Amino acid sequence: MTAPPPPPQSRKDRFIRTLAYRLVWLLYRDVEVYFAPGQVTEGAEVTVSNHFGGFADPLLLMSVLPRRPRIIARDKIFKIPVVGWIMTWLGGIPVHRAVDKGRSGNDQMFSSCYKALRSGNEIMIFPEGVTRDDPSIAPVKTGAARIAMGARSDGVTGIKITAAGIHYENKAALRSRVSIHVGEPLDLDTELGQIVKPGEVDDTSNHDAVRALTADIERQLRRVAPNFEDWTEARALTFGSEVLLRTTQDDPGAPVPISERDRVAALLGRRPAAARAEVVAAVGAYESDLEGVGLSDEDLYENFSTSQFVWHIVWNLLVALLLLPFAIIGIAVNWIPMVLLWLLGKLRVAPAVKATILPMGAILLFGITWGLTAWGADQLFGLEGVGALLLLMPIYLFAVIVLSERLVLIWQSWRTWIRKGRVGNPKERILADRKHVVDTVADAL
Repeated sequence: MTAPPPPPQSRKDRFIRTLAYRLVWLLYRDVEVYFAPGQVTEGAEVTVSNHFGGFADPLLLMSVLPRRPRIIARDKIFKIPVVGWIMTWLGGIPVHRAVDKGRSGNDQMFSSCYKALRSGNEIMIFPEGVTRDDPSIAPVKTGAARIAMGARSDGVTGIKITAAGIHYENKAALRSRVSIHVGEPLDLDTELGQIVKPGEVDDTSNHDAVRALTADIERQLRRVAPNFEDWTEARALTFGSEVLLRTTQDDPGAPVPISERDRVAALLGRRPAAARAEVVAAVGAYESDLEGVGLSDEDLYENFSTSQFVWHIVWNLLVALLLLPFAIIGIAVNWIPMVLLWLLGKLRVAPAVKATILPMGAILLFGITWGLTAWGADQLFGLEGVGALLLLMPIYLFAVIVLSERLVLIWQSWRTWIRKGRVGNPKERILADRKHVVDTVADAL
């Protein structure tokens, strides 16, 4: 579903959202968003999200949500040079965690949240409290519930609570794919009417109500976010969902929307353990078949004809040739940050850490490179040269990215075609294993 129409925004909000969108456009190959019915674009709203990708999580959400949220983040982040200034400029709200040294109170955080919600703004919180490397939701803390209930007691009306789930194809890699599922908003008044017993208070002093609302928020978040036993299960259920959708969609040759794929995978993740295990086993057998013959499911199902394959190669070559002059300039200017980013990608750190340092490193390294290049252009050509350079630099960099991806596609297509010619097509056993995947996934659903 497409996003609801955005509300009127200030010039600063439009600039920040556009900047976030451009950064995401460069960092990720594809970002799909699914909005459940009932989305709102005005009034007080608390958005909760899973926290798998560190810095990448708020950047992605800022680029796709209809309005710019105020981000709640650990106060330690605000003490980092430059990063703290950026968070303050973005309207971030610092929160202190008990595990951090220093002060233990959060009165200022709650006060800032109440003020933002009273003004009809949206605030964003990652209620797990930690960045997760596992593909599952950690126990949700009570912060989001206490903020919403406290703001209501402070006079804020019409508060909505919305869960947003971020699904990474590979959170530790640049130019990966992402899907974001935004769930149906919860109406705080309605929820409290169901969980607060007659005669009880409905503010944060009612600890049972806080815990019950937290449980509701956690259930909503688990519905839209990845929540699997481990990464093996996550990959198997996601791949099985893609195979099923490719089989059932009207145009089997069309790419499977990753938002639909991830929604089906999330449904599978909530099925009984035995049903999930059957899907994992079926997918494992089918993937072994594909690996043995060098095919992907898309290759096998689409079954290119010779003419289709030739046109596929020719089209990618034409695009590559058109981009080549721009890409050469892009490489000449950006080779240093590109090499440094490649080295950062080789660091042996947790995927969640890499999901933070790669986007931040890209912003910092390319920003410094473009700043120095702009300074040189100013010395040689004046302000006109600076303006032209800042306009062209993103185009040159994007040309490098697209050219690289097109060349990889050409190489993969050629290897696939050669291998298909060697093994013959179709293979009855492979097709039978594929059908078993489809049947097993359908039965599990």
